[in-house]
Amino acid sequence: MTLIESLSELEDPRRGQGLRTDLEQIFYMTIISYLCGHTGYREISAFCKSEEKLFVKELSLRHGIPSHVTFWQVLTHVSDNDLVKCFNKWSKDYVPLENGTWVSGDGKALGSTVINPNGSNQDFQAIVSLFSEESGLVYALEAYRNKTKEVGEAKVARYLINQLNGMGVTFTLDALHTQKND
Repeated sequence: MTLIESLSELEDPRRGQGLRTDLEQIFYMTIISYLCGHTGYREISAFCKSEEKLFVKELSLRHGIPSHVTFWQVLTHVSDNDLVKCFNKWSKDYVPLENGTWVSGDGKALGSTVINPNGSNQDFQAIVSLFSEESGLVYALEAYRNKTKEVGEAKVARYLINQLNGMGVTFTLDALHTQKND
């Protein structure tokens, strides 16, 4: 299964009327844009327009490249949890993990998700990933919100690590994960 095939299982957040570009086509263009360093909605759309001839041919786009608003609608309204599940489903088939493989675990806050940055009720979305050193690919992801005090990076990392129990992989983690109690 390809990543695009896995992502095609996501529910399209746009209303059904007047759709001119398939969800799979949007994700394909977005992934290629990200790989080329274009990460904003306008940047993605501009990059795709600059490569319109290629995308129209390869993706059989009937109406050309969608506007940045279409990319924004899809990328901000698709379910984060469903997106992570689709990615993890694909990566388990695609990223090889064998006995002795080194796996790095780390959490990162997603800066554009910060709410109330200077207050005591600060909240942000974060993601923990397990990265295969050998293949250079992410094996698994899990997202969490900082505001949920019961779930933090250490617990999410342990959850992901437990999924690899008995596979014979070696983990490298931050000192945060050496706590006896949390």
